[in-house]
This record gives sequence, C-alpha cells and structure tokens, in this order.
Amino acid sequence: MNQSASEAAIEDFLQQPRPLVLRCGVQHYAWGDPDYIPELISVSNREQRPYAELWIGAHAALPAVARVGDSEVPLPLLLHGAAEVVLGRKDAERFGGKLPFLLKILAAAQPLSIQVHPDKRQAQTGFEREHRLGIRPDAPHRNYYDDNHKPELIAALTDFYALRGFRPLDELGAILASIPELCDLAADYRPTRESLMDLYTRVMCMEQNKVDAILTPLVRRLREEAARQVFSKEQTEYWVLRADSMFSNHGHRDKGLFSVFLLNLVHLLPGEAMYLPAGKLHAYLQGAGVEIMANSNNVLRGGLTAKHTDVDELLRILTFDAGEVNIIGKGLGPEEERVVYETPSEEFILSRRRVTAARPYAGAVGHSLTLGVVTQGKVVISTASDDGFELRRGGVFLVPHGLDYRISCSISCPGETVVFIASIPGD
Repeated sequence: MNQSASEAAIEDFLQQPRPLVLRCGVQHYAWGDPDYIPELISVSNREQRPYAELWIGAHAALPAVARVGDSEVPLPLLLHGAAEVVLGRKDAERFGGKLPFLLKILAAAQPLSIQVHPDKRQAQTGFEREHRLGIRPDAPHRNYYDDNHKPELIAALTDFYALRGFRPLDELGAILASIPELCDLAADYRPTRESLMDLYTRVMCMEQNKVDAILTPLVRRLREEAARQVFSKEQTEYWVLRADSMFSNHGHRDKGLFSVFLLNLVHLLPGEAMYLPAGKLHAYLQGAGVEIMANSNNVLRGGLTAKHTDVDELLRILTFDAGEVNIIGKGLGPEEERVVYETPSEEFILSRRRVTAARPYAGAVGHSLTLGVVTQGKVVISTASDDGFELRRGGVFLVPHGLDYRISCSISCPGETVVFIASIPGD
C-alpha cells in the first residue's frame, strides 16, 4: 500500500474513529502445533507446517494490519498517525505513542526452551550492549531484540502443561534425595535460596561429560520403567523422556533436563492462567492458550532448544525464588460469564467474556484501547452509530480508547460465544 493511500485511510479514521478488523500474522516456530491455529483461523495446512503463535499487536517483528475502509494500514503506522485517538492521550503519553502489550494465540505441540525474561533495566542494558558490539538486530545469537521487559500471562484454551519457577525448597531436597542418579547433587543442598542458587549454577555450568555421566543412566532407567508402565502427563518423568527424545543429540544429554526435575510442573485447565514476572524460569510444554505480554521479544534460553542459548546471561538475570505456583482463575471453568486475569503489570490486563443472545457485552465507559480475539462462536462488534461488522472464531478486532461499543452474538450463529479482551489497566 502506498504512503498517500495510508495517509488518506488514517485521516478517514481520525475523522470517524471506529472499531477495526485486524489481520494478524503467524510465527511458524518448530515447536508449533500444526492443527490448533489453522483450525482457529480457518486456513488449510495440508503440509502440516507448525503454527506456533498468532501475533496480535504492533511489534516490529510481525505487526498486525488494520482494515480502514477499503485500505489496509499496518498497526504501527496507524499508531504513528493516530496515537491519541487509538490509545487515548494519557496512555499515548505514558507509552510514547506505542501499543504497550503484545497479544498472542500460542499453540505448542512440543516443549519450548527453558527460558527467562529480563526486567526493563536488564533489557535496556543488554540491548545497548549488543548494539555496541555490532550484533545485527536479527542475528540468531542475539539475546536482546528490543529494550523492553517481558512480563507475561498465559490463559489456557486447552489442557496446558508447563514448568514454572523452582519447586518449594524443602520439596527440592526430597526430590533430589529420592532419585539415585541425583543423590550426589543433593549432598550439599540445604533448603535456602543460596543453596538453590549454587545447585542450579553447578548443573547449568557442568561440563558435558559430567552431564552425560549423570543423566544417561537416569534416562535409561526411566525408559525401562516406562516400558513396563507408561508415565502420565501429570508426572515429571513423562516430560523428562519427551524432552530427552527431542533435544539430546549425538549421545549427549541436554542439561536442560535438570530443570525439568527442579521446576514446578503445572497443568492448567481451560480458563485457568498463570503469570510470569521478569526473572521467573519457565518452559511451556504442550497446549494452546491466549498469551499476553509487554511488547517485547526478549528471551534468554538455557536448554531444551536448538536455538541460541546463553547460560551465563540466563543465570545473571534469573531470580531464585522458590515456591508453589499461583493459578489465576482456578476453578473458574469455561461456563463462567466473566473472568479477569489480574496481574501487577502496568502494560496489560486480560479478561475472558462469554456472550449469549441474552447477554451481550457493552464496553465500559471510558475504557482503554481494546484488542479482542474470538475463540468460540461468531459475534458482531458494533457502536451506537454503526451496525459494525461480524467476526467468527479466530477473528481479531481493535476498539479505540473511550469508544462505546457492543459485542453481541451473530444472528447467523446465535449460540454461546467466547471473546478474550486485552486492554491497558487504569490508574
């Protein structure tokens, strides 16, 4: 689309702010599920290409495109020309005219890397350092692709399995002592943060021959046990063997396997969520969910991946807090009319709405910018002055700051619908 057409479309939007349909791109990372996202957005995938993430936002790596009249305008360009209308004056000033969050549909068929995200200061320092070193912005060995932090939340759409944070300190000692091959690691362990830091640093910096000497007999024993009785997804051993079959190569064990034993294994039911602040070690294992984060793509990886790893940098920014996982929305199943996933983040808040013919949803007066994605059914997005547009499952929309709007069931599909709504928290 040429510049003059984009400028004309933005001017038209400024004259008449209204909800917009967004067209979003997909990231085809190797761990992606070939079925969930294609079925959601109604595209064929006969070649079974992995569809890992549907990006809903204005991140430079894969920005959404807004339909404005007969034109399509990249969301960053729309924000550049109409930030105060889209975000509202206060949020436009607070976030420098940029969308402060990135919304995604994530679908994992295979485990993701053991990883952690930086806080804002760490991201700014790391980004500037790599820039000074002349590392290309798109270099595969780069750690910091932008200067922003990346707190995030994942809300499950299907049964969702993940690792999150170190197990409680006392529990860690008991687990290590109960596994014959890991007993030596437990010899000096004490239930303190300092001891945990020492333990994890030792295993992550261990020479490969020592890693193999510990993990190879352990994996061999677990495979023999699995041959007699298959492990379930609720057991750590299942994920150890799954990760080993994917990431251990040429007779060497991936040291990321240690993390599977040390981190909490989490099973989120549909509708449940968990929050990941900066510095929290984690890995998604399998399942689909709605993910929201500060607008960043910074990831420090330590194992279970073919991508670039930087153990030293991961250890430097990792927080060694241990304890049980707080599940947000626990017990609030798919039948719940409204679920709000509260987090400490100043950039985003996510909610889930069930809409029926008898219960449409009206956007709150004075609401912030809204991005929404339909995950079930078919809806109509309208305003008092406009009949609006229809969106079916997989459809994505944007509502500018403060514009009254309504989400109702489509007459052509009057059954229950579900919409996830992302917005910017108020003061």
